[in-house]
Amino acid sequence: MQRRGARRPPVKSRRTKQPKAARKAPATHSSVDHAQEQLVERLKRERDEAVELQAASAEVLKIIGSSPGDMKPMFEAMLGRALRICDAKFGHILLYDGERFHAVHLHDVPPSYRAFWDRHGPIRPGPNTGLGRLARTREVVHIADLKADSPYTERQPLRVVTVDEAGARSFLAAPMLKEDEVVGAIVIYRQEVRPFTEKQIELVKTFAAQAVIAIENTRLFEEVQARTRDLQESLQQQTATADVLKVISRSLVDLETVLETLVETVARLCRADQVYMFHLRHDLWHLVAAWGLSAEAREFFLTNPFTPGRGSTSGRAALERRAVLIPDVLQDPEYALSDGQKIAGYRTTLGIPLLREDTLIGVFSVTRTRVEAFTEKEIELATTFADQAVIAIENARLFEELHDRQAELRVTFDNMGDGVVMFDAEARLAAWNRNFQEMLDLPDAFLAGRPNYAGYFRYLADRGEYSADLEAQLSRTIDDTRREMRFERTRPDGRVIEVRRNSVPGGGFVLIYADVTERKRAEEAIRAARDAAETALRELQMAQASLVHAQKMAALGQVTAGIAHEIKNPLNFVNNFAGLSVELLDELKDTTRAVASLDPGKRAQIVETIGMLTGNLEKIIEHGRRADGIVRSMLQHSRGGSGDWQATDLNALVEEALNLAYHGARAQDPNFDITLQHDLDRNLAPVDVVPQELTRVLLNLIGNGFYAASKRSRDNDGTYSPALKVMTREFGESVEVRVRDNGIGIPPEDRDKLFQPFFTTKPTGEGTGLGLSISYEIITQQHGGTLTVDSEVGDFTEFTIRLPRRGRALPG
Repeated sequence: MQRRGARRPPVKSRRTKQPKAARKAPATHSSVDHAQEQLVERLKRERDEAVELQAASAEVLKIIGSSPGDMKPMFEAMLGRALRICDAKFGHILLYDGERFHAVHLHDVPPSYRAFWDRHGPIRPGPNTGLGRLARTREVVHIADLKADSPYTERQPLRVVTVDEAGARSFLAAPMLKEDEVVGAIVIYRQEVRPFTEKQIELVKTFAAQAVIAIENTRLFEEVQARTRDLQESLQQQTATADVLKVISRSLVDLETVLETLVETVARLCRADQVYMFHLRHDLWHLVAAWGLSAEAREFFLTNPFTPGRGSTSGRAALERRAVLIPDVLQDPEYALSDGQKIAGYRTTLGIPLLREDTLIGVFSVTRTRVEAFTEKEIELATTFADQAVIAIENARLFEELHDRQAELRVTFDNMGDGVVMFDAEARLAAWNRNFQEMLDLPDAFLAGRPNYAGYFRYLADRGEYSADLEAQLSRTIDDTRREMRFERTRPDGRVIEVRRNSVPGGGFVLIYADVTERKRAEEAIRAARDAAETALRELQMAQASLVHAQKMAALGQVTAGIAHEIKNPLNFVNNFAGLSVELLDELKDTTRAVASLDPGKRAQIVETIGMLTGNLEKIIEHGRRADGIVRSMLQHSRGGSGDWQATDLNALVEEALNLAYHGARAQDPNFDITLQHDLDRNLAPVDVVPQELTRVLLNLIGNGFYAASKRSRDNDGTYSPALKVMTREFGESVEVRVRDNGIGIPPEDRDKLFQPFFTTKPTGEGTGLGLSISYEIITQQHGGTLTVDSEVGDFTEFTIRLPRRGRALPG
C-alpha cells in the first residue's frame, strides 16, 4: 500500500537512463527504499489491526443481536476479544450501582483473585483507586504500573491482591456510560509493565459502549418478555375464567361438576399440586371438592371432617376472613392437621374464605407438596376463583329454591279443586292443571298443540258443549279478552260448570272452571225445604250402614258398651235436672199467687228458686250438647273409610292440615300460641292415599298435640314454650309421618288403651274418646299402615304413621 503522490520504485525490467549524480549516491537511494518498506509494513499492520478491530466489533454486535436475553455469551466474547487484541492477560466486566462494583464476568483471572471477589464482592472502591477515579471522572483510567501507584503503597486490599497474587502491572478500565452515568466498567490487565496504545484504549471504549447497548437490549428484551408473559398469563386466566363461567351457566343443577372444574383450574393456573374445597356443616369442615389428591388422601378427608380453628389453614382463613398463606406447615407452631399432612404430603398451603355478603359458606385450600410460597398474583387469582365458587354455590342454591318453589306451585296448581287454564298475551294456551283437563275431558294431543282462545272455544262448540245461542254470545267476546266473565253451563254429561274469566297483569287471562253440580243439588234440596232433621236422619242412616260393615263387627260389642256407658251419665243428668226443674216450677207457681203480699224472706226464696231453676237448665243444655257430640263422633266413627284413592303429595297434605288445625285453634282461643316446626322430606314422591281420610287423621293428631301443649303451658310458670313439629320421611316402599308435641305427655298405663273407642285422657266433657279410634282404623284398616305412639310424661308425645307407598283398604 502506498500513499498518493509517493514515488513509485523503478521497475527492474525497464532500463532507464539515470543521471550521473544519482548513480554516484547508492547509499542515499537504499535508505529511501528501506523507509518506504517500513512505511508499507506499518500500514499493513494498521490495516490488519483495523480489520481485526472491525471484525471483533462486528462479531460482538452479531452476538448481541443473536442473544438479546443472555448477557453471558456477550460478555465472554467481548472480554475475550479485548484481551486477545490488546494482548492483555486477564480482565473482568463490572456493573456499578452508584456505590459498589459487582463482578458479572471474570475472564482468565487467577484463582486467588477470583476467590477475593467471591469473598469480598461487591466492592466499594477507594477514591484514588482506578475504579474510584473511573466512577468519579466517568473517563478511561489507564495506569502504566499498578505497583508504582499510591493505592499499592497504601496497601489497599484489592490493589495488593491484584499485584501480588494476580501479578497484574498495567491497568486499563473503560467506563460503561448510559446517559453520562456510570453503569459499569470493562477492566483488563497485563502482567508486565507495558502501557496500552491509543488504539487499544479506543477498542476497549468501543466494547464498553457495546456492552451498554447489550445491557440495555437485555433489559428491554426482559421487559418485553415479562410483558409477554403477563399477557399470556392474563389471556390464560381470562380463558380459564370464561371456561369456568361457561360451566357455571351450563351446569346450574350440577354443582359437583362446577366445583370440580374450579379446583382443577385453580391448581393449573396457580401451579398447585392439590386443591381442596371445604364446606362448614354441623360445626365441622367437610370436603366437597378436590383435585390432585391420592385415593388415600381423598378418603381420609372425606371421612375425617375437622373442627374450625387456627390449627388448619382453612380454619385460620375462616376466622380472619382473608387469604392466609402458610409457607411451610411443618414449621408452623399452630398447625394441627398432622395426620392429613402426612397422608397428603403438602408443605405450603394457602387458605381463601368463600364469603357471600360476609357470610362464610366454605374455604378454598390450595397446596404445594414443596416449600414454595404462592405469589401475590397467584393469591389474587385464587381469590377470584373463590368468588366464582361462591357465585356457583349461590346459583345452585337459588336454582334449587326456585325448583322447589315451582314444584310446590305445580302441586298446588294441580291439586286445586277447580280446573284452571291460562292464556298468554297472544291469547294462546300457556298452562293448565289436571282438574281442568279431567273436568272437560280434553285429550293430551289437543292441549299439546297450544291452541288459541278462539280455537279452544270452536273445539268445545264442535263437541256440543254449547248451544247455538251461547256460542254466538261467546264468539262476540273473543276479541275482548280483557272483559271479566262469569257464566254457568250444563255439560252433556249433566254436570253444571261455572266458568270465570279474569285478566292477568301484563297481558293474558285465566279461566277457572268450578264443578257446581253438588252446589246446585244442595240448592235444589233447600228449595225442596229439606230441614236439619232430614239431614241428621240421612247422616244417621249412613252411620248405621257403615256400622254394619264387616270391618266393624269385631268391635261392635265394645262400641255398644262404650256408647251405653258414655250416654248414660249425660242422660241421667238431663232426666234428674229436668224432674227437679218441674218440681221447682210447681213451687214457683204456688208462691207466685201471693207474691205481692209476701215478706222479703219469701221473695228471697222465690229468687233463689228461680236461680236454681236457671242453673239446672244450663246443666241440661251442657249435658245435652255433650250427648250430641258423642252421637256425632259415633256417626263419624261408623262411617269408616270413604273417598277416592289418589296419588297425593304428602308434604302438601301435611302442611294443609297443620294450617287448618292452627287456624281452628286460634278461632276457638284468640290467645292460643304455639311454635310450628316443619321437617319435610322434599324428595318425597306422591303416595296413594284417600286424602280426605288422611286429613281427618292429621287434624286429630295435631289437635291433640295443641291441647297437650296448651295444657302444659297453662300449668307452667311461664318459662315453657309450647311447640309442635311435623316430619315426613321416605323409606322406599313406605313413607312416614311424625307428629310430636312437647306437652304434658301420656302415662304408660294409658298408652295400650289409647286407640280403644271412647277412651280419652281428657277431663269429662272435653273429649268423646273416638278421635284416635277413628284415626287408628283409617290408618290400619283402610290404608294398611301402622299408627304408634311414644311419650314421656311431662316431656313429649310423638305419633308415628307408617303408610305403604301403594296401599289399599284391607279386606274385612
